[in-house]
Amino acid sequence: MVSLLDTASVEGLRFFGRISASISHELKNTLSIMNESAGLLEDLALLAEQGKGLDASRVKSLGSSIKRQIQRTDQIIRNMNRFSHAVDEPLKEIELVDFLEFVLAVSRRLTAAKGVAITVQPTDQPLMVVTRPFFLHSLIWLLLEAGMGQTGQSKALTLMPEKIESDISIRLMGLETLALEAEKSFLPKQGEPLLSLLEAKIKMDLDQKVLILILPKRLKDEPRGESASTTS
Repeated sequence: MVSLLDTASVEGLRFFGRISASISHELKNTLSIMNESAGLLEDLALLAEQGKGLDASRVKSLGSSIKRQIQRTDQIIRNMNRFSHAVDEPLKEIELVDFLEFVLAVSRRLTAAKGVAITVQPTDQPLMVVTRPFFLHSLIWLLLEAGMGQTGQSKALTLMPEKIESDISIRLMGLETLALEAEKSFLPKQGEPLLSLLEAKIKMDLDQKVLILILPKRLKDEPRGESASTTS
């Protein structure tokens, strides 16, 4: 018997690998820029040794460039560390706006490759949710990945978290080409165990071109439902 957690974990491992690969590419890019700047500094030093003078403004510019990349690298590593530790605590209270901003931060390279700008709409007060952060991250990414193909000419999506009665919702707005036939096929099949594991629901407002993810404010300690499928 295969549990919901087992099924979601298999897909989660693939998701973890994809995001980790994207982060490593970002790190490689920052190192490449710093290496190029360091090489130019060496060239300037060599010219100075040959008595051709030292371009102080160029040195200062290259130093600033290296500093910016160091800061960028530090933030990437911080994000990578936070992402890696998401699996440490299966159930955790999170602030939803901060979490969504983090989701976008670690997938920036992937969204940039699609040419889609994604933003998070802030809220007047914190929206706290007790959930399974790693699996919620995986589910939101699946929705964003599908949504990026529905933006039309705008190439822009907005995530808007809000409180609705006793639950929390995340509205995915900007789905210009959302149509009736997408209602059942929008979320890939691998997302179904995630919905069950998170006790979440998806609704669509075709008139407003909006997808709505509904989450409970607090999950139980154990996943609801014993199994997703059986094996012989």
